[in-house]
Amino acid sequence: MAETAVPNVYHDTLPPGDISDELAPVIAELGMEDNCREIAEQGWTVIENAATPEFNDRLRAKILELSGAEPETGGGGGNMLLAKDPVFAEAVLNPKLRALAEFSVGRGFLISQVAGSVRPKDSPAIGLHADHNWCPAPFPDHNMLMTGCWVCDEYTKAGGSTLVCSGSNKLRRHPDAQEVEEKPEAIAIECPAGSVAVWDGNIWHANWPRTTEGQRVVCHITYTRLMMRTVEDYRAHADDLIAEHGEIMSQLLGREDFLEGPNGADYSKLIQTFNNAKR
Repeated sequence: MAETAVPNVYHDTLPPGDISDELAPVIAELGMEDNCREIAEQGWTVIENAATPEFNDRLRAKILELSGAEPETGGGGGNMLLAKDPVFAEAVLNPKLRALAEFSVGRGFLISQVAGSVRPKDSPAIGLHADHNWCPAPFPDHNMLMTGCWVCDEYTKAGGSTLVCSGSNKLRRHPDAQEVEEKPEAIAIECPAGSVAVWDGNIWHANWPRTTEGQRVVCHITYTRLMMRTVEDYRAHADDLIAEHGEIMSQLLGREDFLEGPNGADYSKLIQTFNNAKR
């Protein structure tokens, strides 16, 4: 009878910014050493030519279809997209994105969100924030979240591209009200269609208002570190437990925050969730 191999037990952890021995040849083959260095040092990077133009066109068309946006002028979006069309699995499983996710949020990383957005001319900017918004400050040394925005249309400042505050990733905290208003050291991420703009959980970011005609179509893909997960899954029992024990049970099972709703994120609870995380 063959013996079952026992895996080696690691007794140390990989320091932030280091590439593991297992991942290093993959990063080298994909030519992503600079991307790893940039996201570690400045909190953001751009993967250009992430896939073929044909794939980018398919991804864009599907986001527009599912968003219900009017052609050329309409806005909209969608959540839970991984379950709605195979093209989103292709995006999530893109080799370059996966390699950068393993570098940034560790081996065994999870998919947190796959969403789409369509922003037409005169779309307002979203508020400045860090994606570690449900972590108290100081943010941990190891990054918890990595977001990749698949740029289906050229990213320019006038076109409503992502805004990042240079150097904010080193502060390891949330922006205050004045900083949200002033957006210190703000720069535009500008890159061609078919790129993926990627940032970590520390960097303060928003977007520039779109002043040009047409639509900015983006697929937002967020990966998270393995530790951001419950040990036991009570979703099959949640309704009965909440009915018997009330609001505190609803909180314990995640029903009072904006995460993991059956139809995607429940943004009516977003501020409550972020405020809870800071206390």
